[in-house]
Amino acid sequence: MGAWAEPPAETAAEMTTAAVESRNSIPSRWSVAPEVDATRSRLTPPGAPALTSDGRQMTELAGVNYRLWLSRGPAAMGVGVGTLGYVRPPSEGIGAPVTLTGAAPTLSVGLRYRTSMHSAVYADALGARGLPPDGEGYYVNTKVGMEWKPAKSTLGFDHGTIGVHFDSGYRLSVRPRKGGLGVYLRGQF
Repeated sequence: MGAWAEPPAETAAEMTTAAVESRNSIPSRWSVAPEVDATRSRLTPPGAPALTSDGRQMTELAGVNYRLWLSRGPAAMGVGVGTLGYVRPPSEGIGAPVTLTGAAPTLSVGLRYRTSMHSAVYADALGARGLPPDGEGYYVNTKVGMEWKPAKSTLGFDHGTIGVHFDSGYRLSVRPRKGGLGVYLRGQF
């Protein structure tokens, strides 16, 4: 007759902490990562819109933003600088190059919180001052949302075969062969 022995409280706490850390597998130290982002948007300013030399309205904005992300664990904060300006439509035709006019400096801030390895919530803000037609105008762009990776399908078609891809890296496939069916198991190590 054996008795079930409870593990000491320290050991249970250590085991729980280790299990949570291995499940999340998100680094717990500070890290810095750069990001370059292209911005493209439409803006119809109040009042008189910015015009090209031939009288067409410029309502399309484009720019680039360089941001540094500081993260620790599941949380990250990014601060960046960049430029934003009006896209001048080509005057010649479809293949002609476009130019950026009336560019202004931008400042951006972003927050991310990774809720799991497959999903995150975020909030971003970007602001520019001094966009034409009046040099006193402000442009603010904000985004709030959630992003996630879709579940990976394990069943699929590949080179005329129907197959199943296992988490271990092996692939089981079935294909027609010499009047019958061939079953193949492939793996790499």
